[in-house]
Amino acid sequence: MNKLSDFIPKTYIKWVLLSLAVVAMLLWLFGVTAPDDKLRVSFLDVGQGDAILIQRGNQQVLIDGGPSPQAIGLELGKKMPFWDRTIEMVVLTHPSADHVTGLVEVLNRYNVEQVLYSDLAYVSGIYNEWLRLVGQKGNRCSFARAGQQIDLGGGVLLEVLNPPRPLLTGTESDIDNNGMVLRLSMDEISFLLTADTMWEVELELIHGRAKLNSTVLKVGHHGSATSTTPQFLAVVNPRIAVISVGADNEYGHPADKVITSLAEKTGMGNIYRTSDDGTIEFITDGERMWIKKEK
Repeated sequence: MNKLSDFIPKTYIKWVLLSLAVVAMLLWLFGVTAPDDKLRVSFLDVGQGDAILIQRGNQQVLIDGGPSPQAIGLELGKKMPFWDRTIEMVVLTHPSADHVTGLVEVLNRYNVEQVLYSDLAYVSGIYNEWLRLVGQKGNRCSFARAGQQIDLGGGVLLEVLNPPRPLLTGTESDIDNNGMVLRLSMDEISFLLTADTMWEVELELIHGRAKLNSTVLKVGHHGSATSTTPQFLAVVNPRIAVISVGADNEYGHPADKVITSLAEKTGMGNIYRTSDDGTIEFITDGERMWIKKEK
């Protein structure tokens, strides 16, 4: 008796099996990349610079882009599904090259729905290109100011604590000190993101009674000695510290005294560096928190 396969060309069977295998692979990929209701905050390993990706469900907020178009492209490729080409909000904390360079690549490669940045008078080739692209693409733009609150949904809140209005003047670095300080929170878990702000801003925030207490502190200015004063650490009272920093950088970041202060507050085992640990991802449901190092 003949079998059914005797009447079906072998090439057809191969194509059917191949198609089924492709469908199975796509279903598996969807399963492993399908969003959940947890908040994910990733401090991306982009070298000597800052880049932070916030994810909740299908929504992404990217804060800064680091100094390298290649590095930010690689890191986003690891974190976002290949079919997702939209970033709901891009935030530029301040226009220094180690924060804005990668964002130029992001504007070129992704559909960016909203842009938030500090309205600072600053001239550089890469920052001028950023401003040109923002204007050309017609993104919805807002200037950052202390007191803004951005509801990301599901109990996730992003608050702007700095820059003030009017902007600070006469500080050690007005560009750095008028950068954005952000506090991200979900129920009992919070992240204080301090960009490159220095001790002057830390004192201003303390005196202004800003809401600083946070679970995780993104250490200011890559661990420079100009930031992370003992007074500031006492008020923030972090359990974990993250330093976005490049290996063997020319600035000597992070400073020894900053590491010592952090270790006294959090314990050395709760200090993470992108130079040593790679991308550091925090996953939280608002009560518990998990940490993944990707190096």
